[in-house]
Order: sequence, then structure tokens, then C-alpha cells
Amino acid sequence: MAVLLFCGGLALIIKGGGILVDSAIGLGKITRMSTVFIGATFMAVATALPELFLSIFAVTSGNHGMATGNAIGGMIANMGLVLGLYLAFMPTRVNKKEVAFKNFFLMLTLLALFWVVRDLRVTWVEGVFLISGFALYLYISTKRESPRKSPLSTAEKESTATEIKELATTDKHRSLFSPSSKNFLGDSQEYSNLKRKTLLGFLFGQVLLIGGAFLLVKNGEHIAMILDLSETFIGFTLIAIGTSAPELTTVFTSIKRKKGDLALGNILGANIITATLLMGTLGILGGVPIGHQTLVVGLPILALVSMLAILPILIKGRTYRWQGVALLLIYTAYILYLGLLQMG
Repeated sequence: MAVLLFCGGLALIIKGGGILVDSAIGLGKITRMSTVFIGATFMAVATALPELFLSIFAVTSGNHGMATGNAIGGMIANMGLVLGLYLAFMPTRVNKKEVAFKNFFLMLTLLALFWVVRDLRVTWVEGVFLISGFALYLYISTKRESPRKSPLSTAEKESTATEIKELATTDKHRSLFSPSSKNFLGDSQEYSNLKRKTLLGFLFGQVLLIGGAFLLVKNGEHIAMILDLSETFIGFTLIAIGTSAPELTTVFTSIKRKKGDLALGNILGANIITATLLMGTLGILGGVPIGHQTLVVGLPILALVSMLAILPILIKGRTYRWQGVALLLIYTAYILYLGLLQMG
């Protein structure tokens, strides 16, 4: 039963993540903000929420190893597994100007995280420091984004309506974006409802994510007990991969729709938010102990996969297929190492 409920929680997170993908794309069309900005802010916050909710549930249940394992393991999974798959399938040129800030801020965030956990603990003061970094990230990102202020023309409204109609009819997450039996293309009332539908999409997606996170934590505990596995190992592997499902959904949807900026911005932003908002929240909740293995293995692996992903973008302004293959190999080796460590 625990395995079935665990899988049910995973399914809720995947479904909720898919709805959030469509909501974020709809938001980008309505606001005319760049896909990198949408991916690195709204989308990143939304897809990082499973880790946040799950870690809060874990800490309040006394499962600190699962909480920190999920946070650090989730960031490694985002870079090694999710970004690795994306780059292996869709290497492309990148607008260095648009992603440079996210790359540099991610590097600063990782340095701050190393400093915070150097004593194997995140205190409430350090938690406030990390959350301040999250607020700074949102403020600078918003100030750097300059959406056009003029109202949409009728032609633009119809174009937007057409694109979102296409999303509804071609994507499996069509319940919130499916047009009614009326003519969607030319119906200005339908376009006016897009804002409401986008908001509902975000809210409904969050409900599914919260429910899925709760099921993953509670049943992850039972699975760990049944298989005699440590909660930290479960957090770094099964739960970390599970809570990275929304990012995986974003990647596959972006590959399908050729919206690479959305996926890249989402992954970079999600890791920044996890390192600042999530780890900061855990610190504020009363201080969270960090395992020695996390400090000497988990964080260095996170730094390695992050630099492997970031540096070619900063230097060459593009991504390569070999990056994706290398990230996947490193992630696979890391998971095998954790497995061998658990058996030993």
C-alpha cells in the first residue's frame, strides 16, 4: 500500500507540474515577458514548491535527513538528470545576455550555501540570510525584465488565443485550457478569461503538488523502514527524483514545443530558489543538521554538475550534446555510489 500511495503522490506531482507548465506559457503570452524570465521566476517558484512542501512536512515530522536529502538531492537531480536530458536532446545556442544573471546568481548562491553548511547546520540566522537572497533574486529579476507596457492589439489577442488553443488541444494537460464549444479564436471574451484560467491553473497545480508532496513524505518513510534504508538515502534518490518531476515535465514539453529558454530558465531558477528559499525556510523552522556525507560528497557533486552546465553557456553562448551526456553519466555514477554506500 505504501508503494501505491508513493506512486500516487508522484502522479499528482507530475500532473500538477504539467498544469503549471501550461499556466506559465499562458502567463508569458499574456504579459509578453521573456520565456527565460517566466521560466526562471514564476515557473521556477512553482516547480520548486514540491521540494519546499515536502521538506517542511519532513522537518515537522522529525525527518531532517529526508528534508536536506530532498533539497540537495533535488538540485543535483535538476542539473544532472533533468538538464542532462535536455542538453542531450536539444543542444542549442543561448542568449548569453538573458541567462548570464541567472548563471552568476546561481554560482553566488552555491558559494553562500557552502558557507552556511560549513558547520553541518543551518541556523535560523543563516535561514534569514538565505531567504534574503531569494528576495534579492526576485527583485533583480523583475527589475531587469521590461515587458512592453502598451495594451495588446486585437491581432495580438487573436494570436495569443490561437497559441493557447493549440496548447490545449495538443498537450495532455488540457482541462484548464480547453476552449468551450464557442469560437475560441475570435472570441474576445475568451481571451479576457485567459488571465483567470491561468491563475486557476497555478492554484490547481499547487493543490496537486501539495497533496503529492505529502503522500511522498509519509509513504517514503514507510518504504525506508520496510527496505531498511536511511531516510537520507530516500531523500537523495527516490524523493529527489520524484520532486524533480515538474522540471522533467517542463523539459519534455519544452523539447516538444521547441521552447528551450523556458526549460533552461526553469532549471536555473528552481535551483536558486531551492538553495535560498527552501534551505532558508528549513533554517528558520528551528535549525537543520546537515550530514557529513552531504557536505563532503553531495555539495561537491552539486558544484561539479552546476559548473559543467554553466561555464559553456558563459564562455561560448551555447550548450552542447556532450554536456548532457556528461551530466547524465555523473548523475548515474553518483546514484550508484549512494547505493553502494547504503549497502555497505
